[in-house]
Amino acid sequence: MNYCNMKNLLILLLTFSGLTGHAQDGFTPKWGDQGDGTFRNPVLAGDYSDPDVIRVGEEYYGISSTLQESPGMMVIHSKDLVHWEIIGHVVSDVSVLSPELNWNSMKGYDQGIFAGSIRYHDKRFYCHFTTKKNGWFVATADRPEGPWNVTQMTDMEGSPLNGYGWDDTCPFWDEDGNAYIIASNFGKYEWCPRIFRMSPDGKQLLDGRVSEASDNTKYLDIIGGHITHPYRTSEANKIFQHHGYYYFFFSEVRNADGFRPRIPVLLRSKNIYGPYELKEILHSQGFEKDFEPNQGSLLDTPDGKDWYFITHHGTGHFSGRFLSLLPMKWVNDWPAIGEDTDHDGVGEMVWKEKKPRLDNPGIEIQTSDDFSSPSLGMQWQWNHQPRAEKWSLTERPGYLRLYAFKPLEDSNFFTVGNTIGQRYYRCENSVATVTLDIHGMANGQDAGLCQYDGGQCFSSLGVVMDNDVKKIVFKRGEEKKATAVTLGDFVVPPKATTIYFRLRADFSGRCNFEYSLDDKNYVAFGKTSQLTWASYRGTRLGIYNYNNLDEAGFVDVDSFEYHLHHK
Repeated sequence: MNYCNMKNLLILLLTFSGLTGHAQDGFTPKWGDQGDGTFRNPVLAGDYSDPDVIRVGEEYYGISSTLQESPGMMVIHSKDLVHWEIIGHVVSDVSVLSPELNWNSMKGYDQGIFAGSIRYHDKRFYCHFTTKKNGWFVATADRPEGPWNVTQMTDMEGSPLNGYGWDDTCPFWDEDGNAYIIASNFGKYEWCPRIFRMSPDGKQLLDGRVSEASDNTKYLDIIGGHITHPYRTSEANKIFQHHGYYYFFFSEVRNADGFRPRIPVLLRSKNIYGPYELKEILHSQGFEKDFEPNQGSLLDTPDGKDWYFITHHGTGHFSGRFLSLLPMKWVNDWPAIGEDTDHDGVGEMVWKEKKPRLDNPGIEIQTSDDFSSPSLGMQWQWNHQPRAEKWSLTERPGYLRLYAFKPLEDSNFFTVGNTIGQRYYRCENSVATVTLDIHGMANGQDAGLCQYDGGQCFSSLGVVMDNDVKKIVFKRGEEKKATAVTLGDFVVPPKATTIYFRLRADFSGRCNFEYSLDDKNYVAFGKTSQLTWASYRGTRLGIYNYNNLDEAGFVDVDSFEYHLHHK
């Protein structure tokens, strides 16, 4: 059984488990604000993995990892923790982190920007993060929207922290003036977190140095620091203070009822270097029941009366690692999260809850775009850093112009440059429609609508031009290649300049494509395909454009309409 088929089987099993016996307690077609004073988890049913969220005054700001996508490290904003909007990205050009993330390399699948942290200190925003291959970075900004200034962190002697083997960095500025940063070492030796002293500007370790034996192109060995918790697989680090205690949050793999989920644990101590007490703070009920909530942040409301835990679900799924909000309260200076349904002192997932007593001033996540703005909508990210001269919003105002060029590998969808996409949101019925002006196409060109995961599987519906004739083509790809191609008998009339492609996806992640010449009469085309997950990425919906023969031709994208039905 190949990769995609195995994934599809798991997805269907998870989906049907969620629809039988646990429908009222699990992930249902209804999520987010329900309009009756309650919300249903997830609050964002898309791929918002590795979240970290802070409150600054009455505003909430969060980040989500983005791996090979550009711009990188998404920044989101909320007033009530239920409704969210995308307000920016920390890294405008991911190729500055590594040339492998550029369009002429495209080796960033399972690489790129991993989990990080967002903090507000001394009237500045800080985002610390790592890439799997290229070490530690810090970005600073006066405003969470940016612009952000990104630099590589250094050791105590000024050597760059560049190399493989670290993730989940989080800084902490103590009241006594000392600053610290924690990160997990998942590479050559122990897989556990270490805390280092840090310069007040957040850019340098003060008690850690790069080992002379380090090979920075492979593994980064840092000597020094303090191991806070020598438990293998501990990561997702966060540090905070409450009522005189230092708290260290981790996510780690533990045995639970015959399976091994990632679960959140907490250390606390009156001294930052311990000794520590440990407590599990959220119990997973099983992959098929709660999708493994684990990594996230503890937050209070502006009045300090209510507390919440915002988390992703760690089980890989075609909609990614989606975002949920759980109620929390303090019990004996330990956080009690969710609902302790089995009365063992550890909380479990809650799927329906009263909304926080906060106002939402019309905030909603962005999806549709008519490309009338001088900049791309915040929901868009390119699959790797785009080739700058091959796209434009100004050459034809009101349109996104995409110029075609050859893929890095012939017939490999995942080496097609300048593919632009956004997160898929799991709904009972979601519909995405792209309107393309195809008058500028050239022979050898292929352009249209697609869905794709993190580097393994995709499906697409587009128009191919061959010998001056345009035809509709459906492709389904597994293991990166187009393994199923359907070319129909329909020839696009020579005088037709506009074509519409539509994708419909149901709650189980089954999707089908349609096309139209008038945006009224749509014709189904191709086969049903299953949305998938790969390389820590859920499904993206996107627009692709390339030419197998030459650098020739372009399409103008008039609009992308994406409608969700989840209330």
